[in-house]
Amino acid sequence: MSPKQNIHIHLISDATGETTHLLARAALGKFAGAHAIEHVWTLVRTMEHLESIKAEIAENGGVVFYSIYDPQIRAELEQICQKDKIPYLSILDPAVRTLSKVLGKPTTARIGAQHRMDEAYFNRMEALEFAVHHDDGQAMSSVHNADILLVGVSRSSKTPTSIYLANRGYKVANYPLVPGIAPPLEMMQDKDVLVVGLINEARRLSQIRRNRLESMNAEGNMDYADIRKINDELNQAIKLFKDQGWPIIDVSRKSIEETAAEIINIYNHWVEDKS
Repeated sequence: MSPKQNIHIHLISDATGETTHLLARAALGKFAGAHAIEHVWTLVRTMEHLESIKAEIAENGGVVFYSIYDPQIRAELEQICQKDKIPYLSILDPAVRTLSKVLGKPTTARIGAQHRMDEAYFNRMEALEFAVHHDDGQAMSSVHNADILLVGVSRSSKTPTSIYLANRGYKVANYPLVPGIAPPLEMMQDKDVLVVGLINEARRLSQIRRNRLESMNAEGNMDYADIRKINDELNQAIKLFKDQGWPIIDVSRKSIEETAAEIINIYNHWVEDKS
């Protein structure tokens, strides 16, 4: 096992800092035993703000990753790093230079781009809040505000898929199909909401449900994990999906990311067909 090695990483951004943080963490993950001590400064848009953080950069050293558009602030930050012999990198520059070369044009002005970046961030936060409030059949009266509604039997990855999609900016609700309870179809037929049916392999579902029952000390409710009952549930779910004309995704051999990618692909085609 590699010994633990601490490194100070200064993440400086004129926006939310999310991109800088994600790229820095991805790079650090390539080094076994490396542990980041992160110093995060966001919305650094004035020389005064930069001046207020330079002492901590100099004191701790390490490396500076930044994403700043303003040329004056960039130049000043680079001078600070050079003066104290601290390695630094404008973390988006390699990608931007490559795109600029391929597209044959320079980058656009900062103000509009910054606005779009901030708007995208807050859209994701709003989507996450929506997913939490519309999880597991909650708040179905406002499901018409969703982009996507996931429907499926218990333990078919509805919730984690909803959260993953919300992180991509999609407003997602999910509804569990429960034996003996008719779903509120009148709330699931909004033409502006894509409904996707999720299914899972019966044996896989049975094992997942058994594990859940054991973790909850609820082994007495074994109908929940009975494979014959599960097959009945799945057959009824598939019939419902086909009757309603909803696309069906089998999540049995898929990661959450793969399921979400397939849903996004379906959604994009669905939006194109509507327009």
